[in-house]
Amino acid sequence: MAPSIDSSPSKQSISDNSHHSLEDVDSHEVQPYQIHPVTSEHSINSHLSRTKSHHSELSRIISGIRDDHHLDEGMSNYKTFGDADYILANELDRVATNVVSRSHSVVDLESQIRQSTPNYKAASIASIDINEPCENEKSNVEDTGPKPDGGMAWVMAICAMFAMFATWGANAGFGVFLNFYLTSNTFPEATEYDYALIGGIVVCLANVLSPISALLYKVFGFKIVCFIGVIFQTAGWICASFATRIWHLYLTQGVCVGISFSLIFIPATLVLPTWFVKRKATSMGFCVSGAGLGGLIFSLSVNRVIQQTGDQKWALRMVGFVCLFTVLVCAVIMKPRNHTQPPLRECLRKEFIVENARVIFDLTVFKIRGIQIIAVWFAIALMGYTLMLFSLSSYAFSVGLSHSQGSVLTSVMNAAQIVGRPLMGLTADKVGRANFTSTICLVISILLYAFWINATTYGALIAFAVIIGLIIGVGSSLAQPLAADVLDPLMEKMPAAWSAINIFVASFCLVSEVIALALVTNGTKRPYLHTQIFAGTCFFACFLVMLLLRENLVKKLLKNRLEMTQNQVSKKTTTKSGYLKEESQSEKEAEQSTEIEDEDILQERMARYNHLLRNTFQAYFIRCVYPVKV
Repeated sequence: MAPSIDSSPSKQSISDNSHHSLEDVDSHEVQPYQIHPVTSEHSINSHLSRTKSHHSELSRIISGIRDDHHLDEGMSNYKTFGDADYILANELDRVATNVVSRSHSVVDLESQIRQSTPNYKAASIASIDINEPCENEKSNVEDTGPKPDGGMAWVMAICAMFAMFATWGANAGFGVFLNFYLTSNTFPEATEYDYALIGGIVVCLANVLSPISALLYKVFGFKIVCFIGVIFQTAGWICASFATRIWHLYLTQGVCVGISFSLIFIPATLVLPTWFVKRKATSMGFCVSGAGLGGLIFSLSVNRVIQQTGDQKWALRMVGFVCLFTVLVCAVIMKPRNHTQPPLRECLRKEFIVENARVIFDLTVFKIRGIQIIAVWFAIALMGYTLMLFSLSSYAFSVGLSHSQGSVLTSVMNAAQIVGRPLMGLTADKVGRANFTSTICLVISILLYAFWINATTYGALIAFAVIIGLIIGVGSSLAQPLAADVLDPLMEKMPAAWSAINIFVASFCLVSEVIALALVTNGTKRPYLHTQIFAGTCFFACFLVMLLLRENLVKKLLKNRLEMTQNQVSKKTTTKSGYLKEESQSEKEAEQSTEIEDEDILQERMARYNHLLRNTFQAYFIRCVYPVKV
């Protein structure tokens, strides 16, 4: 049964903000009230009517929830799915611009001193504080580039999609390679854990090197970093086709390809935000769909080439050449909008590198409880995602399907992600990202437990691959927007928060597929049962962790609303104390009646928020499941 919410305006903590005497309030029996919105959706400022109700306490709780839902409708500052990437890019650009501007200001001042002072000494400007803001810090550069959200912007979105296609899309096809390695004797000295670890190395390096890639992007610019990524990626795939020992495969398909990922997709996702203003969510959804598209194409093509040639060599070369072409298109065409890269000597200055590194590697963000929760949730979600991505094809082979059918399943799941990833982001904007994510994690867990374990036919697995593909990428799609929700309004910490989260999850990605294979019990009727149970448990754990994040965000929201309500009450009491303009007696009486009614509503709202914000286990649990948009 829901707890009783004491909304009596006679509470001492509330009466301090009111000019009504406690004797007047206590002399009448306090009746429960029901709150109904009667006007527009302008959150706190909406005019609410209040009618007496003799219903139960549950009715009052429901009325309070409806009041909060009305306030949700007026939320104008709820960031959309694509905003997190744009915040990250803008913060990095802001720091780089400020450093360069301060440097130019010091140089200009030094030049003036040289001209005006014959006996100039370098020490004369030593007292200047380069960290002090200067007039040039606010960018006054004329906007001479192509229009945002225009045709050129969508060309950049296509290039960013190619970057995702050639990195995470190509990696999605590793399940086909893994299935072939496990069922062939290509490297006699290798164990199944070696192959699983190679796939883990790619994902681990792609995450742990992301902050370094962002720093290199700010120092050297997009094209240089992207071309370096092309060299590593092409060398990795092509050289892997000539590998004769397992350690060759570790260095090529593992290390080189993993390094290239961070050097290609991170700079691309930092360039794309400079081109959009109105279509942020759409452009970012289009970009991330490249991962699913790549998984679809590479899964089918890799399996086809292996079938035709009998080994993995030309399949690896095919992936290398396709990625080379698509990434070269990105490297040649993509560039930040209306941005001029500072001279290399300027970017290699110690001050420039240190300032950017300080913003990217500020690990103090881990003191923020919400960021800690997101890091744990994202790590577990990526582990479950990797289990599904790399194990589905092998599981299909274990239940009697062919390698070709197994690769089709992987392709179907990746094809569903083309639609699922952007659709999840847009849907989460409507219902609240924490609300949506917690629900989806629970749904995934149920599907893995109830559907995957019992799916043993080709048709059933096709249906499972379609459904799970729509939602399995929830971690990669919503981790960054959730981090922005937690940090708001401290958005200057967004680069550091995203870097810390990526570094934390890297070790989990490294061992996820190793754990999956260790749980396989060969020689039994259902060898992948323990792997399936573990994957389902991962997402159920994600559901529980997401409830903790909901509590954190709900508490933050309620505190903000309590403060706004208290400010409103304070303004009303100030107005009643003698700052009203001269009005007729009837107008004063009518306005006084309305103000008293409004104040009663605000007082009840304050009482509800104070009750929900108590430091008790009961209040904590209610905040975990409290139905508001977070």
